[in-house]
Amino acid sequence: MSISRYEIRVDNESLLPQLRYITYSRYDNEWLSVVHSHSILEMLYIISGDGQIVIGSEQRDICENQFVIIPPHLMHTEISSKDRPLEYLCLGISNITVLSADESFDPVADLGNSRDDVFSLIRNIYREMQRKQGGYEMMARSCFYRLMVLLIRNRVLEMGVSEEKLMRSNIADAKEYIDIHYAEQFSLDTLASVANLSKYHLIREFTAAVGSSPMEYLLSKRVTEAKNLLAGTELSISDIAESVGFSSGSYFSQRFRLVTGMTPMEFRTHSHGGL
Repeated sequence: MSISRYEIRVDNESLLPQLRYITYSRYDNEWLSVVHSHSILEMLYIISGDGQIVIGSEQRDICENQFVIIPPHLMHTEISSKDRPLEYLCLGISNITVLSADESFDPVADLGNSRDDVFSLIRNIYREMQRKQGGYEMMARSCFYRLMVLLIRNRVLEMGVSEEKLMRSNIADAKEYIDIHYAEQFSLDTLASVANLSKYHLIREFTAAVGSSPMEYLLSKRVTEAKNLLAGTELSISDIAESVGFSSGSYFSQRFRLVTGMTPMEFRTHSHGGL
């Protein structure tokens, strides 16, 4: 799978939607479809090819010139045709959630007469981030906000403030850091630095806002992602353990059983309909 990704600096104090990254992707025969989720909203413009987008238990065909909206936290994956591989641009956007989005949410939006304008703006964002000429981030943001206004005015998108923004901002920053970096090795000191709090105050305030301590939330996040890989792929237990951030297969199995009451292999068998 060919991927080019460019990240953009954000204003963490702003309540406006924030463009976090833009990615160009083109599928090849080595790509493996894996069910996953994001803590932020994604928008995909299909440049060419066809395939399916799977969100929850729903599956929709997608093809050239379609626009796909994937709300935060919904499990999903893209499946590409082998004969006509998917090629698309993807925007990652924080400070936003789609109102009334659930597992029956229709991800394919009708752009109507605004389709060419939407593609032009997304393409210009990618080109600015790729070429990095003077003022490129300012120009990328300008195109992004024009895109958001266009989608709102054409009723392609109705927006609500993300749940993270309803938290104290530094706790939301710590939670988002875990959501993005869960597969990496980091300490409570790292999270305290991200939140600009002492470890004691981070634990107290994070627990009050989220319902679990930061490291408990990290464990839950890793186990959730591992469950998706166990159910949706044929990756080995050790590969899954490594991919979600556990230091060893045995430690992964121990922590997975503590959270779920099953070993990873028992969960995989159960999820595939075994007895």
